[in-house]
Amino acid sequence: MGALDLSPDAGPDAVPDAWARGIDYSAMALPEKLTDWRLALAYHAATDAGLIGALPGTAAELAERCGLSESAVQAVLAVLVAWQLVSVDEHGRYQEGPAHPAPADQAMLAQHGVWIRRWAVLLPKRLHDRAATSPENPPAPAPGVGLDLLAAITRRVTTPVLDACLDRFPHARTVLDLGGGHGEYALALASRGLTTTMQDLPGVIEGARQRGRLAAAGVELFAGDCLETLPPGPFDLVLCSMVTNIFDAEASRDLCRRLRPIIAPGGGLAIVSYLRDRHRVGASFGLQMLVATPGGDAHGEHDYRRWLDEAGFGPAHCYDLDEPPQTVVLAGVPT
Repeated sequence: MGALDLSPDAGPDAVPDAWARGIDYSAMALPEKLTDWRLALAYHAATDAGLIGALPGTAAELAERCGLSESAVQAVLAVLVAWQLVSVDEHGRYQEGPAHPAPADQAMLAQHGVWIRRWAVLLPKRLHDRAATSPENPPAPAPGVGLDLLAAITRRVTTPVLDACLDRFPHARTVLDLGGGHGEYALALASRGLTTTMQDLPGVIEGARQRGRLAAAGVELFAGDCLETLPPGPFDLVLCSMVTNIFDAEASRDLCRRLRPIIAPGGGLAIVSYLRDRHRVGASFGLQMLVATPGGDAHGEHDYRRWLDEAGFGPAHCYDLDEPPQTVVLAGVPT
């Protein structure tokens, strides 16, 4: 699957609309909104085999175009018809149905199926060996697709996250968006008049430069692995969203310690992630990190409080978001 431009200005068909209708196709949806595993796997299989792109057509026509078994095509499409993502007429011709997802939602739903497969393949193995791999493990999404999917999730929480940060640190004027390569937070911070720097890996930053949106908004870009280098600062606020969860406890603790000196007195650090002990989805996210990263985890509230205290921050405060149920951990630097 190629990279999709899922940004709000990418055109009317590129903005996910399922979320506005109360549908969440992501693998970390609330339990009551979680997509049925049968639909997720069927849609992923259909997308991966080229069936969705080959519509419209009869089962025989689609099978011939994609080099597939006609009976298997019928079985997979029957599931999509049942959920109205695909429709079939009296002549047996399949086409997009009334509930067929918009482009951004297509990528989200297909990736949900990938995650189910990865859990099934890797979870039993990684219980014995954290570094275990399998030839049956489906590949990770291309970097561009992964960032676009993360951006789509982030847009759901950008406003409440930044409101929580700026309520806690109202005098913030300079901000480091650490690991924010999709650019959603950086763009929103810049739109609020804050001097914003975004740091991510060199390849991600190069992609951001090529897209041009961040530079046009006045965001400064800093390329570097946050475990090895950080911009000098000082910053009034460091926003670290969905970063610490990809690292193990030792690396996350060290990152908190290294961030402390680049934050100005009276400023603070905001860590955003799923916490294993704040919600059932947070606990499940720990398994997501188990199969997706070498050492990542849905670290708990106690972990963050201890790391921040050891690094010299003031008392930490936790602010829970409604949906997705991420948590904002806020800690200040004493004046």
